[in-house]
Amino acid sequence: MMDQGNSRFLRKRFVIAGCGAVLMAAALALPQLFSGAAGAPARQICLTGALHYDYRSAEDGPGKPWKTKPVRNANVELWGRERALGTVRKLTTTALFTDVSDGGFQACYTPGPAPTVDLLWVRISTESSRLWKVTNGSGATFTWNSPATTAVSSSRALGTRKPPFGDMRAWHAFDTGNELWWKRGNPKSNCWSARETDNNACTELTLQWDASAPADAYYDTGHHTVHLAGAVPDSEHTVLHESAHFLQHLLFGGWFPRVTRCSPHWVDKASSGTCAWTEAFADAAAAYVLGDYRYVGENGIPTSFAHGPTYDDGDTVQGNVGGSLLDLWRTRDGGTWNRTIAMLTEHHISTFRAYFALRSAARLDTGRPARQILRNHTIHY
Repeated sequence: MMDQGNSRFLRKRFVIAGCGAVLMAAALALPQLFSGAAGAPARQICLTGALHYDYRSAEDGPGKPWKTKPVRNANVELWGRERALGTVRKLTTTALFTDVSDGGFQACYTPGPAPTVDLLWVRISTESSRLWKVTNGSGATFTWNSPATTAVSSSRALGTRKPPFGDMRAWHAFDTGNELWWKRGNPKSNCWSARETDNNACTELTLQWDASAPADAYYDTGHHTVHLAGAVPDSEHTVLHESAHFLQHLLFGGWFPRVTRCSPHWVDKASSGTCAWTEAFADAAAAYVLGDYRYVGENGIPTSFAHGPTYDDGDTVQGNVGGSLLDLWRTRDGGTWNRTIAMLTEHHISTFRAYFALRSAARLDTGRPARQILRNHTIHY
C-alpha cells in the first residue's frame, strides 16, 4: 500500500495477493556485493565466521514454522583498539559484505609493531552498501557485534552466530531485500533504477520496523521509506510488495500516479484504475521475485492471482491486473519483466490500460495471445 502526501496511515488489508522466485546473485551478470578476501597476508589478523538468522515463515502456511537463513550482503566492519589505552575505532577502510551463499564474513587488520591487538570485534548491520537498510522506530540501523576478542595475536574463527532473538524480524526484512535488488532489471548501475547511473549516489530504500506496533505495512513516497510493524516481516511477499512501490517510484524518476479509491483495497475486489495498477505491480513484483502466483500475508494465508469466484471483473481489480502482468512476463515476454522495467523508466504510467497500450512500442506482444491472457482475467481491451 502507498502513503501519499499527508495520507500517512493508508491501512493494508491482508486479504490480498502476490507471488515470486528466489535467485542466487551468482547466477546474475550483475556484480555480487561481497568483497571479502580469500586469504590474508602474513601480518594481518582476521576475524572470520558467519551470521545466520531465525525467522517464522508465513510463506509456509498459517503455522509459520521456524526456519533459518544466512544474512546476505550485509555491511561488515572490524572495530577495536591496538593498545589498552587507545581509542576504540573502526579498523577497516574497504567495503566488506557477508557472503551471498552462507552469510560468511572475514574482516582483517594489519597491526603496528606490537605483537598483539588489545581488542577486536566484528560489527554487521542491516544495511547493504547504501542501497537499502532496516531501521528501528527511532531510525537507528540494527547491528550485531561479535563478542569482543582480547589480546589478539593471530586470526580467530568465530563460528556461526545469530543476532539477538528480538531483532530477528529486522534481519529477515533486510535479507529479503536482496531478492528484489537482484531482479531489479537495471543493467546500467548498482542502483535500483537505470535512471540512476552513479553507483555512489543511489537513492537508498529504508525499511523501518516497529516491533511493538500493530501489524501494518505501507510505503511513504515522501521519504522513500517502507513502514513495517509487528509480525509483518514474517511475510516476504509483504516486504517485497511494499519495496516494489519504492522501486516503481524510482523507475518513474520520483513521480508517482495520483492514486484514488485505494483505502482499503483487496486483491479480488474493484477499487480504481490507479489503485489496481500500482497495487498489482507491487503484488506481481513480489510474486515474480519469489517465483509463485499468490500473495501471502503475515498470517500465512495465501490468495491466488487466478481469477476465482470471489473476484470482481475488469481492470480496476488488482488481482486481475497482477495475474495479467505475471502471465505476460512469463509467457509472452521471454520469462522476464526486464522490458517492462525499461518501459517504466521511460514513461509515466497511471493505469494498466495505459501500460498495455505502450507495450507495442517496447516490442512486446499486444496481439491475440496477449489479449487472451487479459481475457482470462476478465480484462477486455
